[in-house]
Amino acid sequence: MTHTTETAHHNVYVIELDKEVLKFDEFVKANPQYKEGMPCLFVGETRHTPHKRFNYHLVGYKSHEFVRRYARRLAPEYYARINPINGDQAKAEEHQLADRLRALGYAVWQHENALNNQRVANKPSHSKHATMHHHFAGA
Repeated sequence: MTHTTETAHHNVYVIELDKEVLKFDEFVKANPQYKEGMPCLFVGETRHTPHKRFNYHLVGYKSHEFVRRYARRLAPEYYARINPINGDQAKAEEHQLADRLRALGYAVWQHENALNNQRVANKPSHSKHATMHHHFAGA
């Protein structure tokens, strides 16, 4: 049996982060529109309930350090009207919600931010020191 439409088994969720996360350059650089005093948030989407996904973040399962270390609470006031939705809608709504919050001056982190930073960190260096090799003993 095949399904032509995906059922609504995904959720968008928002986690409020402690403002200590602003001490990280990569977080600040991802939020140039941030207005001082506004909340810091993580926006994501999941096939689990927001509560279950929040708990996964807290124990470090598929969780970025910013969320694992600085999560304060689930913030359903930002997402309760959206859920549940299908997977494609969840991905789109995650991005739209994050963009709307950023436009209002919130600092927002998403899984996409972490992936983009990882890509930048993994790019080969083209500096004059790029050909230097360091040998470490014992590792």
